[in-house]
Amino acid sequence: MIFGGFTSNAATSAAYDIRVGLKSSYSGKKLITVYNSSVKVGYCINDSYKAELVLNSKNGFSFEADNTQYYYENEYFSSYSAAYKALQNLKLEGKNANICLCGRGKWRLYVSSSNKQSKVSYNTAKTAELIKLTFGNKSLLIDASEASAYPQIKAGDNDRYISLGSKKYRGRIEIGRYGNSGVTAVNIVNLESYLKGVVTCEMNAGWESEALKVQAVCARSYALTLCSFTADSNISKGYSIVDTDASQVYGGVNSETQAAVKAVNATSHEIMTTNGKPLATYYSSTSGGATDFSSDIWGGNSYNFVGVFDEYETDPEKRPWCVSYKLSDLEKRLNAKGYPISGITSIYPEIISDSGRISSLKIKYKGGSISIPGSKLRSLFDLPSTKFRVVMNDSDELFEINIISSDGTEKENPAFVNIISQDGQIYNVQDTATQLIVISSDNMTNFPISKPSENEVWFLGMGSGHGIGMSQSGANGMAKKGFNYKEILYYYYKNAELSKY
Repeated sequence: MIFGGFTSNAATSAAYDIRVGLKSSYSGKKLITVYNSSVKVGYCINDSYKAELVLNSKNGFSFEADNTQYYYENEYFSSYSAAYKALQNLKLEGKNANICLCGRGKWRLYVSSSNKQSKVSYNTAKTAELIKLTFGNKSLLIDASEASAYPQIKAGDNDRYISLGSKKYRGRIEIGRYGNSGVTAVNIVNLESYLKGVVTCEMNAGWESEALKVQAVCARSYALTLCSFTADSNISKGYSIVDTDASQVYGGVNSETQAAVKAVNATSHEIMTTNGKPLATYYSSTSGGATDFSSDIWGGNSYNFVGVFDEYETDPEKRPWCVSYKLSDLEKRLNAKGYPISGITSIYPEIISDSGRISSLKIKYKGGSISIPGSKLRSLFDLPSTKFRVVMNDSDELFEINIISSDGTEKENPAFVNIISQDGQIYNVQDTATQLIVISSDNMTNFPISKPSENEVWFLGMGSGHGIGMSQSGANGMAKKGFNYKEILYYYYKNAELSKY
């Protein structure tokens, strides 16, 4: 095994690099392993990365939080080799010491309490930011408190990517504690490279190329509004964007597809802006017939997010849905979420937006009532969207189909009524459907055609996501009709401009 210092005056420009927290798989872990056989360890300062050391190991490199109490002298060493020489002298004296990287060009020897010399003045090392790096039968300490930064790991010259086992990433990986007891990995990656691992995680790779271009622009604009951190090594909050749908789904190199790369390259550096600044281009899977005014859902100003009729969302990614609960189960769920209620008597919308989304839901129960804001409904009831109808056993809004025969006789919801879908399939209304969808001139509306039992409630809905900004299904429908990505962007984002960052 070989490991030693790495000296170079060359620095890597980190312009337009962003920090992505790998929250989906590598957050708060006891141990994170980099599986490359060679890595460069260094710091990014003022958006410039420089390696301090090259390490080699056949079995990879493991990072873990170290809470051991260490002590150190004031003396710094300017290189790993100088610290290593001093380490050998301590070993000859029978002392157990560790080399510690304390910042760019700063090395110290850390010893445990049983090994410190009584005649020497020692300082107590902080443990909250201390990490132990193990490779083979050797180890190296990293004290981020000394540099106010954790170092970043780059793949050695023979590898293109950093490997964390099942996942590979471009750019660099920073592994730090960021105020936690475990270790978390952050991917420092160029924005354009990042997008290649996002586009077809967020949109079907087989969809129209113009729709994928729309997705690339939206993902790029949205990322820029979230990435308040530079690429610099960091000690506190390591990231402001994550790799889950809490920000945007990002899978690294594993998720890159040819379709994604083409979409990113075709729209290189293009973003939507408002008043000269990147626009937070919100998007969701399926609108269910119409997007909404952001003010109706989140409050504030709807200057850029004006509700539009999604007339091209003819093949929605998320079909109309039904989520059902027994009332007793719903009460348990509400109680667990901090709503102490019992004996539900009725559930109905208090406020409905223009697109049909519920902005406030009223639940009456024995002894009182509560109002739940629309912003909490999706997570509270595990619903795809807030565009839904509440159907209980005593609901009086059932959609009726009446057939008038030649002799003038009228029959309600006859069992023989069938529906022919666009794919040519025939469905019996009573046997196979809980709701019918009616497309009007400016929206889509669903109507229940049956009822639940007395101890149940149905949430019959359409769409998936918050319904603000671009509908991915609608964008693909527009692309199928011949609209280009610029036309689609301007359809969904009002009072905004397509620019380059």
